[in-house]
Amino acid sequence: MSRKKQAPKNKQQASNKKQQDSVFKEAWENMSEDMARVMPAFLVKGLQGGKRKAWVMVAITFVELVVLGVVGKFAYDWFTK
Repeated sequence: MSRKKQAPKNKQQASNKKQQDSVFKEAWENMSEDMARVMPAFLVKGLQGGKRKAWVMVAITFVELVVLGVVGKFAYDWFTK
């Protein structure tokens, strides 16, 4: 009897997983489109395929953090002096 009760739960979990995957996929596509508007063409090309896509996003994130860190440091120094 307990197996019969678990079967619908597993189907529901599979359905939720599918919905969750599609939401993440849609979010990734939206983010890629937004980033493509401001990035140079060679980086946009890198976002379109395979393993390189992940490395391009890592590089962009790293550069963004460094730039924001430098700007933040100068802003902090400017406001505290």
